[in-house]
Amino acid sequence: VPTVYITGQVTEELIGTDAFQETDVIGMSMPVVKHSYFVNHAVDIPRVLKEAFYIASTGRPGPVHVDLAKNAWLTKATPDPDPKMDLPGYNPIPQISSDSEIKKIEQFLSKNNLKPLIIAGHGVELSRAEKELFEFAKHHDIPVVNTLLGLGTFPQGHDLWCGMMGMHGDAVANYAVAEADLIIGVGIRFDDRITGKLSEFIKNKTFIHIEIDPSEVNKNVPVALALYGDAAYILARAIALTDRHTFPSWRSRIAELKTKFGFLDFTLNPVHDSKFLSQPRLVKMISDATDGEAIVASDVGRHQMWTGRFYRFKHPNSHLSSGGLGSMGYGLPAAMGAAFGAPDREIWSISGDGGFMMNVQEMATVSEHHLPIRIVIMEDNSLGMVRQWQNLLFGGNISHSDLKNPDFVKLAEAFGIKAFRATTEAQAAQAITEARKVKGPALINFKVDPDEHVFPMVISGTALHEQALGDQDFKKTNDPNKPL
Repeated sequence: VPTVYITGQVTEELIGTDAFQETDVIGMSMPVVKHSYFVNHAVDIPRVLKEAFYIASTGRPGPVHVDLAKNAWLTKATPDPDPKMDLPGYNPIPQISSDSEIKKIEQFLSKNNLKPLIIAGHGVELSRAEKELFEFAKHHDIPVVNTLLGLGTFPQGHDLWCGMMGMHGDAVANYAVAEADLIIGVGIRFDDRITGKLSEFIKNKTFIHIEIDPSEVNKNVPVALALYGDAAYILARAIALTDRHTFPSWRSRIAELKTKFGFLDFTLNPVHDSKFLSQPRLVKMISDATDGEAIVASDVGRHQMWTGRFYRFKHPNSHLSSGGLGSMGYGLPAAMGAAFGAPDREIWSISGDGGFMMNVQEMATVSEHHLPIRIVIMEDNSLGMVRQWQNLLFGGNISHSDLKNPDFVKLAEAFGIKAFRATTEAQAAQAITEARKVKGPALINFKVDPDEHVFPMVISGTALHEQALGDQDFKKTNDPNKPL
């Protein structure tokens, strides 16, 4: 995410003395930022900030940290309104593939009985390459699956779309990836949550990788053709330089998988306990009510996976989710950012009770700025995804995953936020309708099933095609003596 973080440091003369509140913030943050600056002279601030925003927003976007010594904050200086940047070691796009390299795609797509598949990731969204991806897929008749962070970059109602892949992806998407023999990765890093067992993932497959960051190429999978540069540019040139292709037998197989596994059918998740609301059904209700037009920020956990699976995103830049870090507490602050950045869009935040409590204090900010966010709390009095793993992988030993919650409705009201509670589907539908009418923030507390498991589930160390589709499949792939 292209962001610039500005922090305050003790005065320069006190650095290294363990002065009051001195902390090596640069040392702490360096592993997770794109670049760091320490500024001890006020005159350098204009240049440093100009460089910081440039670095954050170019190439592969990312966070930049600027740490200002207190004396730099307090010193008067005459700013240069347009300072010259000094970035001798920074090249946002170190290499761009030539037309002759891009045209090599033709060689791979011209093979007989090919089963090609596109995996579209967050890089598509970052490069604003949704149109080019769509045209490229149609041009070559290639099915498309999304990563979690790539959702919204391909029309979800189109026949070529096969859903979200990965550990808790759609069954159709995972089987399609497992059976494909040519993978075209666009703006992805092939992380473990989408590959499953890596040796099985790469078996009998050829990989083409379209990527702006060369460090990601050949990092996890062996790449036969690497195309470097902005995804929109590479895809546009690929369309212009290659002939059309069709893969009727492969498309027929995809259609067969969609029929067999009930593609996009949320009712395949059985209701575990009728005393509680079902999270995938609630996500579907929100999706239907908003017609897929909203920006939805999710926290981390089961609700995150169901949001990715069952909210039908109609637009890019609409799905906000903590990806590789899996940071609980992400949902509400992300929705706040969306409310400031896209005031014309409808904003929803979907969190579990555990994640919501990580940043519950931000309710004060939401109230102060009267942000029109619809805050959903899926309350199951547990860390739901942890509980699922404990149920399925640790013999049902529930350890430190049960929660004692406050009354979230009363809590919201204490912050001056309109709140609703729902324990039945009728109440849920009414709450969603009423919350959308509120001018300003609103909160809905849904009481959901603590033992409603997310399926499919690709168990760590297994392959995508070995995904468990339900409790009954889990028994086949694990110790039968372990209770579910």
